[in-house]
Amino acid sequence: MTDPLESCLYIDSDSVLNENCAIWAQAEFLAIDTEFIRTDTFYPIAGLLQVGAAGRLYLIDPLKISDWSTFTELLRCQDIPKVIHSCSEDLEVFQVLFQCVPQPLLDTQIGAALAGLGFGLSYQKLIMECLGIHVEKGETRSDWLRRPLSESQCTYAALDVLYLQKVYPLLKQRLEAKGALDWWLEDCAGITAQAESPALPQDYYQRIKSLWKLSQRQQYALQQLCAWREIEAKERNIPRGRVIKDPVCFEIARQMPNDLGQLGRVKDLSPGSIRRYGEVILELVSQARGAADTELPAAAPKPLTPAQTQLLKQMKALGEAAAEAVDVAPEVLLKKRDLKELIRVGVLPPALSGWRKPLVGDGLLGLIGKN
Repeated sequence: MTDPLESCLYIDSDSVLNENCAIWAQAEFLAIDTEFIRTDTFYPIAGLLQVGAAGRLYLIDPLKISDWSTFTELLRCQDIPKVIHSCSEDLEVFQVLFQCVPQPLLDTQIGAALAGLGFGLSYQKLIMECLGIHVEKGETRSDWLRRPLSESQCTYAALDVLYLQKVYPLLKQRLEAKGALDWWLEDCAGITAQAESPALPQDYYQRIKSLWKLSQRQQYALQQLCAWREIEAKERNIPRGRVIKDPVCFEIARQMPNDLGQLGRVKDLSPGSIRRYGEVILELVSQARGAADTELPAAAPKPLTPAQTQLLKQMKALGEAAAEAVDVAPEVLLKKRDLKELIRVGVLPPALSGWRKPLVGDGLLGLIGKN
């Protein structure tokens, strides 16, 4: 039997890429993966793109390609599914390189959870579960920007899309048999829609834990700090934490310092950050202190009451029973944050609508009606 890696094609010119895009356009589906570096930057730097089509393997060198137009058109082609495993970081790479995300997209990690194979399966575990093959991951954190790439790096990268081509038909067949293929399509369409509409800088503060401990004015200060930091990190292309870390932003908002002396007493805020950003930070805090009440964000929700916590337990039990009935991972059917939103608002959040509504959403609404 011929080793499929022997026929792996390394693509490092626009002309060869365009020639192969014409071939890939005839494929039933494309398996796609990326390798990138993101140690010291805000945006990922693509080091390699892998494509698997009709049993063949291709490695695209993004450092050598200047014209991506044909490939981008292929990524947008609705007639060819793009199969990726655990796609969130890969989608960021596509957004940076192509200002688009692959569509339609099918994430095999989600497909495996819907197929009852387990929630959040790593690529290694998925391949072992479906194919009984152990995948070495020794090159995961290697330098994908060095040239030439080593034989070990190329083999590692090519195997990712080799095995994805074998796993996709198995997952598709299993989901079709249980009438769940549309669930996979719907969930992945939601992921691509979210990737195409990333959160605004002024919304980042909502990710920070214990937000409810701050007053609305302190939350406004945190909102402005995080929005400024987001813009600063993007403009300088450095990680957010290289500007100011999340816990430090929280502490600044909590303490609302008036001057550099008070700012200097904020835990873990480095002298270098104070020298570089101190005046900007104090100005943002001052603006928050003087903002009109109408400018302040809505108060963050407080922790659930004991009665609400009991209701949450009942909802989780209902969800687990529903998940067992259709043989899916409970975590993919229900998320705790969605249940909390339902308890507080009394309306099904978007994540519990769609295919989840008849399976579990209606039952959850019934529980609210009884309490």
